[in-house]
Amino acid sequence: MRSFSSFVLASVGMLFAAACQSVEHSYITNVADVPLKVTGYESGSWYSSPLRANNRYLMHGANTKKQREERLGDYYYIRWYDAEPDKPIKLVMQYTQARMGSTVLTAEHEVKEPRSGKGIHLYRFAFNGDVRKRLGDVLSWRVDLYSGGQLRDSRKSYLWQEPSVTGAEVVPAKMVAAVVKDAIKKLPADTTAPEVEFEVSTDPAAEFDFTIDD
Repeated sequence: MRSFSSFVLASVGMLFAAACQSVEHSYITNVADVPLKVTGYESGSWYSSPLRANNRYLMHGANTKKQREERLGDYYYIRWYDAEPDKPIKLVMQYTQARMGSTVLTAEHEVKEPRSGKGIHLYRFAFNGDVRKRLGDVLSWRVDLYSGGQLRDSRKSYLWQEPSVTGAEVVPAKMVAAVVKDAIKKLPADTTAPEVEFEVSTDPAAEFDFTIDD
């Protein structure tokens, strides 16, 4: 019986490994939206435990109150399976922010160098500091994964609306800094965007695996 059980487990393992190896294209495994709203969490319910772990990780090295407050914001952990390590990979995140109206901003992460092999990778898009304080929370988003210049996978939030349908202006990543700077100039000096209530959708595995690609 023990030999048979071992055989079954080994067979399942081999099938799983074969399935992983047969994946031809890279794909997004999950997007974890983990906002950081406070500088510290007290011990309490089970729900606060993963948030407390995320808080401790993001607040590492922030020794002053100002430094801790600057790290408050919206954090998105993008995990993907890299099935084509010989090709350049690019993550493109389009998003809307509370005080930017319907304007769609763009953030990118690109790796041009070949990787050592197939496997899971993780990258974090962070929206914090004075820009997030003045322009407000990220309200909706879409993440696209490109491999070798070809779109392989996409994920989007519940509130996301395609710019091609709404007619919203899409600001490319290289122009975002200038557009955001101009938008902030038009706001009163002491303006702070109001908090926006939204549901947090997370993957517990992503909350505790904080190995971020450089």
